[in-house]
Amino acid sequence: MEIQPTTREERISGEQHLVAFRLDRQVYALPIDPVERIIPMVTITALPQVNNSVAGVINVRGQAIPVVDLRRHLGVHDAPIQQYTPILLVWVGQLLVGLIVDEVIDMLNLPAQHIARPAEMMPDGLEITPILQGLAYTDRGTVLVLDIAHLFTPGQARKLAQALEALPEMDADGTEEQAEEQVEEQTEEPADPAPPPDAPEDDVEVEVEA
Repeated sequence: MEIQPTTREERISGEQHLVAFRLDRQVYALPIDPVERIIPMVTITALPQVNNSVAGVINVRGQAIPVVDLRRHLGVHDAPIQQYTPILLVWVGQLLVGLIVDEVIDMLNLPAQHIARPAEMMPDGLEITPILQGLAYTDRGTVLVLDIAHLFTPGQARKLAQALEALPEMDADGTEEQAEEQVEEQTEEPADPAPPPDAPEDDVEVEVEA
């Protein structure tokens, strides 16, 4: 699923455009602009010596993309990954990262004043987690809006980039194209079987005299 960025007119109007998704029973959201696209689950290759929340790396059209299990990253208990578990491809600075979520729910368009900032709700002196951009109250309940700029610490982002640099180059065809080629190969009609070794190459007509 391709994601359309917000237009200049929409930004001027003050509306917040969000991608809402679920982790366990809680609904979260990210601003739509850094979200590149949403893809179904694909094969994940494990990466050595990285954070436990990093599930591995995927190949999308020849590009190696690190994938993070957002449940683990946010401290939510683990859940089994299903065949159609979605992956959000998002830009974190200059790095494209995949985020595994339970379910993508909807695209939300909310007036900016409907999103409460954490500083407006917390008592003075209480430390505020920078990863939380705000809380939105919708018909789906309370939505926790995450700040993509603080989703990873500088150290975590640097380790992800270093792990990618150590990987060999991936096939430029990419995972999706390779899968299509494999399906086409499997569906091609088999070639005509070769004649047995003792069979003559051409039919020979024999005339029988009366």
